[in-house]
Amino acid sequence: MSGDALTTFITGLVAVLLTLLVFSRLLGDNPAYRIAQYLFVGVSLGYALVVVYHQVLRPAALSTLSSVNDPVSLSLRIVPWLLGLLLLTRLTGRQSLSWLANIPLALLFGVGTALAVGGALLGTLWPQILDTARPVGNDPVQAVGTVLLVLGVVLTLCYFYFTVPRETPSGRVVALGAGIGRWLLMVAFGFFFAGGILTYLTALNARLEFIVTWFRAPLG
Repeated sequence: MSGDALTTFITGLVAVLLTLLVFSRLLGDNPAYRIAQYLFVGVSLGYALVVVYHQVLRPAALSTLSSVNDPVSLSLRIVPWLLGLLLLTRLTGRQSLSWLANIPLALLFGVGTALAVGGALLGTLWPQILDTARPVGNDPVQAVGTVLLVLGVVLTLCYFYFTVPRETPSGRVVALGAGIGRWLLMVAFGFFFAGGILTYLTALNARLEFIVTWFRAPLG
């Protein structure tokens, strides 16, 4: 067996063993599955640390040192470092210092929330509104699809409309729409669940195919 073939055989053997250790979870929680889990977490953290050092920390430190002669640029580059150092005050465990970590955390959560809300509004809600309010074209199939889309959106929104009394005539109409909207939601969730199951089955098929291919491959 050549050196390349031996290396391929060993790496394939390790991959097969780790796959079987993960599959052992089907028998319940056991030490074999925990070994694979701990290896995955440890390797992932180690890889993330190396990537962060080489692609984030080291370039940022070099760019900060290169801007020593520019006070404005240097001050802007030092601010992220100061915020990062404030996070380390949580390691002291002393309330007199650990509260300083709230400053970068507040900025992080505030900016993250603003980005999430802006992304949801501009990336999801507004395109959905535009797609719902699009004009009906000359194509009958497109016209039927547009009408069904608008009805589906309205009926689904009726399911979340809880302020109107159900005893009134308008309330009974909303209740009827809410019932239909509930079924539309269940169908949509069913499609999402089926898509997730299909993804898992595809991954399972890929791993099983890898194991079978490795066992059937010649060693020499």
